[in-house]
Amino acid sequence: MNDSYAVTGTLTDATTVRLDQPLPLSVGKVRVTVEVVSTAPHPKQTLEEYLADLRARQAARGHVPRSREEIDAQVRAERDSWE
Repeated sequence: MNDSYAVTGTLTDATTVRLDQPLPLSVGKVRVTVEVVSTAPHPKQTLEEYLADLRARQAARGHVPRSREEIDAQVRAERDSWE
């Protein structure tokens, strides 16, 4: 039987891999091939580049940020509820 499964996991030390999901296998010997998965979704960016990219993605999906007045009203309402 030559079944193979592709599952991601985390290397917790030099000899232990914690899989992100269980495999449909019973106990037994297996062959493991390790491929490093990049955890960085984007190349390294400065804070200014990241914020510009974030704002562009928000604008593209039609996001309209709350106004200062809306935020102040929410803060006031929250504080008023404390009493």
